[in-house]
Amino acid sequence: MAIVYLLLTIGALTTLYPFGMMLMTGFKGPTDQNDNKLIPAFWGDQKELLTKYIDDKYSGDASWMAHAAASNPEGADVETYEKWLSELPPTVWIAAFRMPGNHVTSRLNVRWQDWLKTKYPTVQEVNEAFNEINGAYQQVTPPPERLDQPGWKPKGDQKWRDWMEFKETLPVEYRVPLTHRRLFQEFLRVKTKNQLGDVPPVLVGEAKAFEEIVLPASASVDPLVADFEATGIPEVLKGKPSLESRFGGELPLAAQNEAFVSANAATIRHEFTWRNYRYVIDYILLNGRAVVNTVVFCLLVILVQLTVNPLAAYALSRFPMKATGKILLFLLATMAFPAEVAMIPSFLLLKDLNLLNTFAALVLPTAASGYMIFLLKGFFDSLPQEVFESGQIDGAPEWKMMLKIAFPLSRPVFGYMALLAFMGAYGAFIYAFLVAQNREMWTLMVFIYQLQLIAPKAVVMAAVTIAALPTLLVFLFAQRVIMRGIVLPGER
Repeated sequence: MAIVYLLLTIGALTTLYPFGMMLMTGFKGPTDQNDNKLIPAFWGDQKELLTKYIDDKYSGDASWMAHAAASNPEGADVETYEKWLSELPPTVWIAAFRMPGNHVTSRLNVRWQDWLKTKYPTVQEVNEAFNEINGAYQQVTPPPERLDQPGWKPKGDQKWRDWMEFKETLPVEYRVPLTHRRLFQEFLRVKTKNQLGDVPPVLVGEAKAFEEIVLPASASVDPLVADFEATGIPEVLKGKPSLESRFGGELPLAAQNEAFVSANAATIRHEFTWRNYRYVIDYILLNGRAVVNTVVFCLLVILVQLTVNPLAAYALSRFPMKATGKILLFLLATMAFPAEVAMIPSFLLLKDLNLLNTFAALVLPTAASGYMIFLLKGFFDSLPQEVFESGQIDGAPEWKMMLKIAFPLSRPVFGYMALLAFMGAYGAFIYAFLVAQNREMWTLMVFIYQLQLIAPKAVVMAAVTIAALPTLLVFLFAQRVIMRGIVLPGER
């Protein structure tokens, strides 16, 4: 028996690993969400934290990250550089920490939305000012900013003016300057179709990549330099000294990133750790109707199933017929077919009854359960008949014996049934989405599925973890009820 219990304990512990992976993946991001490590590396590895920070700052843009890594002059004074950077006008630097195309949130988005709340009391005022349709502040995104592209011009509308005002409030950490070196590298990349071998050797020098190429001091070195000065410089920098010349040398981008991460490691690590979970909670609150729908749906399912199934089981137990065995066999036969088989017929029936997109469509098809009726019928059969005979002698009607004798004695089984009903309703997704396609009737699981379509893996894992917490808490606090509901019918 000791060996058996040991094996059962080991098996139980192994079930914790998948949940732990799901939980910990929610703490990760695009750089480490697929590393299959139980503990996020950036929690203890400063180098990994710097990698995540740089990827986040430059929105996963490989060329920007490589350019920043190559901009690392010896003996750079980071404090002097940051003071100089803080005095630059917002038209010569791009805001960092933007949201990549395959993500759902970013530090810049959150900061922009928080700033808007201080200027516009309601999201309706934001919509009027920006001529947009946003349901909440969380949906307002920054305007496109392509200051590094020659010929690009902003709209100059109210949103852009507010954006320029907002940029003035950003700390130096968010400021990515438009260096001539970077512009020249991208100019060459476009001209040569990303082929370093097609760049004239006089421009390449000893560079092994585009990010290592340096802009010559004179346009006479190669015609491409003159072409760059004529067509490759944005309007905000054309005819003006380069930022490198204003600073007095190459900008220490790499040194600044390393110094900032070293000085603010705890804050950066905390932000990375909870970013996904904060977003999911914000997403749930933004779609608050989903929480209400889920609570109402679960309560109705529990109420209906604890009404219909006990009544049917009590009738079969107290008033047996010749066909009782066949009825039970029919009820058990419903368990032989997957629930998906009945979805389309149920959908068509509910459509004919004009019940789609209602709680009735969600609850009524689950009102009766063959398994629960069979379980309760067996439990009612096991109750002492002398108790019912005593009730009959005292003149108690059948409904009173059911409510005063049978049901109170069945509380453990009812608790077990309520848990099963809750789990079935809370985890329902396919059927809930099929019969309630109106967004106002979506449950929490449907919204999580929709989030899964647009969010990266780490955010999805955070959403699934949060969604699993109610079920986990119910199991932890109702273990006694579950065991009594399972064991008691067998003992009787």
